[in-house]
Amino acid sequence: MKISNFVLSLAFAGLCLNQASAQGVSYPNNATASRSIGDSPVTVRPAQFNAARSLSDYSVDFAAAQDDSTLSQGSEYAYQGSTDSVGSYSSGSNYVASSYASGYGMNRSPQVWFDSETLLWFTKSVASPALVNTSGYSVLPVTGAAGVQSMFGGGDGIDYGLTPGFRFSGGMYLGEEQKVGIGGRTYGLLNPTESYSLASNGSGTAGNPSIGIPFYNLDANQEDAFLVAYRNGIDPDISGTVATRSDLEMYGSDGSLYLLLARSDSMRMDLLAGYTYNLLKNSISVETTSSGVNQTTTNDLFATKNTFNGGHLGVLSSVHRSRISFSTLAKVAFGSMQQSSSIRGFSNVNGTTLSAGILTQPSNIGEYSRDTFAFIPEVGLKLGFAARQNVQFTVGYTMMMWSGVALAGNSIDNAIDPTQLVFGTGTRPNPMLTSDTFWMQGVDLGMNFSF
Repeated sequence: MKISNFVLSLAFAGLCLNQASAQGVSYPNNATASRSIGDSPVTVRPAQFNAARSLSDYSVDFAAAQDDSTLSQGSEYAYQGSTDSVGSYSSGSNYVASSYASGYGMNRSPQVWFDSETLLWFTKSVASPALVNTSGYSVLPVTGAAGVQSMFGGGDGIDYGLTPGFRFSGGMYLGEEQKVGIGGRTYGLLNPTESYSLASNGSGTAGNPSIGIPFYNLDANQEDAFLVAYRNGIDPDISGTVATRSDLEMYGSDGSLYLLLARSDSMRMDLLAGYTYNLLKNSISVETTSSGVNQTTTNDLFATKNTFNGGHLGVLSSVHRSRISFSTLAKVAFGSMQQSSSIRGFSNVNGTTLSAGILTQPSNIGEYSRDTFAFIPEVGLKLGFAARQNVQFTVGYTMMMWSGVALAGNSIDNAIDPTQLVFGTGTRPNPMLTSDTFWMQGVDLGMNFSF
């Protein structure tokens, strides 16, 4: 019985093998042969596969990714790759590889900024000869005489005191790497003015001194004065008024290309290159009215204008710690300075108008100009405090210097040949157009807005 069962089994197995040979069998290809447990049941392994959820469903930061605390063994993740490339992980974090590699990921400056500042500056005194002298009763108000005071101009020049102004600046970086940027500024002073006026009957009592416009008389070869108010008990009394005024204007603007020089976690340094425009104007006027033997009015005006156009180079650097920042600016502009001077004057004696004043005569009245090379250095320091993420309060110091400008006081030649009024042949005063250095410096108070 057992033998018969064994024979039947062999016969059944032989029948199955014959059927398989008749139909053909597909052998697995290499990819299928190399599949492991957990692979797809299809014959070829896919180039990529995705789980039900990816890392974009999670909040992943760079620090967590470094210690693999987020990508634990039980996490679901998205894999991208193929059999011949290395796969990569994608996540929803703020980490950008290109930004971090460039350096600004650890020290990113604002992309756009705007500054508004109030300037509280002082200027260099404008040199000028004495323009108004006063003295006691019967004392001629000539320069150098005992008891004579210079009330406007003279040795100390003309001082404008504390002068308010403004400065607006803004800019932006081109591209997220912030290696190149553009920016510009406009600034100016609010027309500082210094003036002096006095009315007197020349009696020598309080508030009534002798008044004179001093000059050097080339005909007499000595110091002299045009009398506005004077009494000596012998000559006819003269009473009158004098009003002098000096104005200063300064405006400027510049545009710069910012080129990154260096940066780290707490500092940045940029090279500035661009164009600078600057305008500096100065004027001095002297007006008198007097009555005595003659009824006389006089008017002298000296006005200068300096227009600068040129390029500039500079370095802007900044460091920051928490809410505090400190920046420095060193810049020099160099180019063409057009200097011009306008000298005008007139007088009226008993109703007759003459084309000359006191310090303005036919020999110097006119318009004069020239072009010179000049440079304008600038140094700035600024301390900032961040009150909010995009708002900063600043206090700073700025100094600007002009290598050569024409100023009104330097246009005045107080040596006069009085014969010009009679014969019109004198050569003094001269039309003086001379250069002088000039500077401004002071405190800057401002706010910075950045985005």
